[in-house]
Amino acid sequence: MIEVVAKVFGAVSMVNAIATGKGATLGIDTFVETKLVRKDGKGIEITSENKTISSRLINQIIKNLIPEKILEKNRLELDFRSNIPTGYGLKSSSAISSAVALSCAKSFRKKIGDEEILRLGAKTSIQTKVSITGAYDDACACHFGGFNVTDNLKMKLIHRELAPKDLQVVIFLPK
Repeated sequence: MIEVVAKVFGAVSMVNAIATGKGATLGIDTFVETKLVRKDGKGIEITSENKTISSRLINQIIKNLIPEKILEKNRLELDFRSNIPTGYGLKSSSAISSAVALSCAKSFRKKIGDEEILRLGAKTSIQTKVSITGAYDDACACHFGGFNVTDNLKMKLIHRELAPKDLQVVIFLPK
């Protein structure tokens, strides 16, 4: 049995990438934490305190990262803990995709770079229809934090910089 944990943060959009393909985002201190337990067996079990988590996205991230013949010999139990409210544009799907990719890479000792994790999440978001653009800008902010400017169509990070430590963001969540 192998157990790993990955934690990725939420973000907000400053410039939405739908119109031009270019977006700007800012990482915030909300989070998604994924605990993955890998055992002998077969199958993927997903548990979460949040019932609206996208199992379609999670399953596809895993299938796109881990070859099927390896998955057939391993049972993956993923448990999610998050304080990102879903459905408000705080990038929970991007955080989830990065956390799943990171935990799978750790569990299977697969060397995978930041860019590959981000592209995997963006391509899978398009594939599963979670996002129109792939949300590469969102994924960058969740993964790196700080300010991020991207070209989502080319899946390229144009500019990244840290945010001031004393920066505060006020987010209004309507009922």
